[in-house]
Amino acid sequence: MAETKDDITEERRILKKAGVLDDKLLERMDIFPGDRVRFRFYYPQSGFEEIVGHFLGFYTLFEGPEGGGDLNLVIRLVKDGRTTIIYKDRNYLEEFEVMEPNFEVRDQIKDLDARHGRHVGHEFG
Repeated sequence: MAETKDDITEERRILKKAGVLDDKLLERMDIFPGDRVRFRFYYPQSGFEEIVGHFLGFYTLFEGPEGGGDLNLVIRLVKDGRTTIIYKDRNYLEEFEVMEPNFEVRDQIKDLDARHGRHVGHEFG
């Protein structure tokens, strides 16, 4: 099956051709719901916070009719011995690393992507 052309794919192709990205870095740019990820946030007043959990997606909190709500990462993690869902402001995200890709979920999401023309997995890249 031929790779579909979209803006993201084209931008990445150009960056690879220019030597800014290589295959190894390209693989690390995508994150999918269900992946186990290490997130590192930086807050100017308190410094760094590191969280390891499963990325579930994005959610916009407090969006008004004109838009402008903050984009939050939705993360499932174990905190104080119990599983919980947290929302973290994406503006403070310093870096992330996919520790365990969930290939079963990725394949199903890529099928949705192909059917509906969405670009799931390219949230950060």
